[in-house]
Amino acid sequence: MVTKVRFPKFDANITEGMIGQWRVAEGDAVQDGDPLVEVITDKATFDLEAEEVGVLRRIIAKEKSTVPVGYVIALIGDEGDELPDVAEENERILAEHQKAAIEMTAKGEAKAKASPSRQGSRVKVRAVPSARRMAKEAGIDIADVPPSEGNPIVTEDDVRRYLDSTSNKGEPS
Repeated sequence: MVTKVRFPKFDANITEGMIGQWRVAEGDAVQDGDPLVEVITDKATFDLEAEEVGVLRRIIAKEKSTVPVGYVIALIGDEGDELPDVAEENERILAEHQKAAIEMTAKGEAKAKASPSRQGSRVKVRAVPSARRMAKEAGIDIADVPPSEGNPIVTEDDVRRYLDSTSNKGEPS
């Protein structure tokens, strides 16, 4: 029997996270409790452990991809098991997540407009801890760093890109 490994909801405020480094490769045997993949959220980084015994048959969510809670990130099963097509299920989960994010953004903007005193407050930026540390060490505000297109979370690569773009300004081409 094939088991769908889903991105977990391990905290009430977590709606999505980033897939870090896979600890096992497709075709590797896994035991219950083996670390499968590094999971990165705006609050923590940890290893997601296997909850089944079998073979990691397919990795669906690639490293550095951002996925919502419930998204099927991998399939574990026996060598002879036929793998289900999870693309449609994942598209539905992603569409629901994006719709909820748009609604939350609209509510937040309406709240900010209704409360002028909040407009001057600090902007909440979603960034992985290592990106925040890198920005702090470079002496820049993480809020100035734009995330990669399609990814709402600022990563180390985004900070590097920002630093490269600001260091090249004013130099002749």
